[in-house]
Amino acid sequence: MAEKMNDGNIHAGHRKRMWKRFMENGIASFSEHEVIEMLLYACYPRRNTNDIAHELLRRFGSIKGVIDADYDDLCSVDNVGDSAAAFICFLRQFAVAYAEDALGGILLRTSEDARVFCSELMRECTAEMAYVLYLDHSMALSGTQKLSKGNDNHVEFDIKAIATRAIKGSTPNVVLAHNHPNGVVMPTSRDVATTRRIAMALRNVGVELLDHIVVAEGDGYSMRTAGLLPDIWM
Repeated sequence: MAEKMNDGNIHAGHRKRMWKRFMENGIASFSEHEVIEMLLYACYPRRNTNDIAHELLRRFGSIKGVIDADYDDLCSVDNVGDSAAAFICFLRQFAVAYAEDALGGILLRTSEDARVFCSELMRECTAEMAYVLYLDHSMALSGTQKLSKGNDNHVEFDIKAIATRAIKGSTPNVVLAHNHPNGVVMPTSRDVATTRRIAMALRNVGVELLDHIVVAEGDGYSMRTAGLLPDIWM
C-alpha cells in the first residue's frame, strides 16, 4: 500500500507552486482570495489558509478592507488568531512606513503642486479623512500622516501630534488636507476657522502652515490660492 502523504507535504507543495507562479507572473496573476491566502502563510506554517482567506474577504469585502480592519474585528473572524490579526495590523503600518519613505524627493514648491498631490492622495477616500504633509526646508516631501477619520460633516486635526512630528522630523513646513465625501469642494466656515487656529498654534512653535487643501471627487481646492485667511497668508 502506498504511504499516505501527510497534510504538511500537501500544503508545502501547493505553497511552492504558488510562490513559483508569483515569481513568474507577479501578484496580478492572483485572485483576491489567493493574495490573502499567501499573506497568511507567514502566520500559519502548515495550515491550509484558503478557507481563512475566503472568510476574511466575505467579512471585509476586499484586500483593502482586510488590511484596514481593526485588530478586534480581525480576531472575531473564525480561525483568525491573535498572531494573525496582529500581523495584518503590522502589515498595514509597514505599508504606510514604506510609502512615506518612498515619497522622498517629491517637491511641493507651490500650492498647485500640493493641490494636485492631495487630489491624488485622497482620490479613493469615501469617508472624511485628515492628512498632513511634512516638507523640509527645500520643500521636499518627507512624509504624510493620516491623523483622523471624521464623519460626513467634520474632521479633526490633532495640533499637538502635528507639531510634535514636525519638530522631531526637522520639517518646518506642513500642508493640511482633508476631503469632503459629499462632493462639495468649497471649505466650510468651520474649516476656515480651524485652519486659522492651527496656523497660529504651529507658528508659535516655529512650524509654518503653508496651505490647507480640500478634496472632493478628485478635485482640490487651495485655501491659500483662493485668498482665504489673508492675515495668515500675506
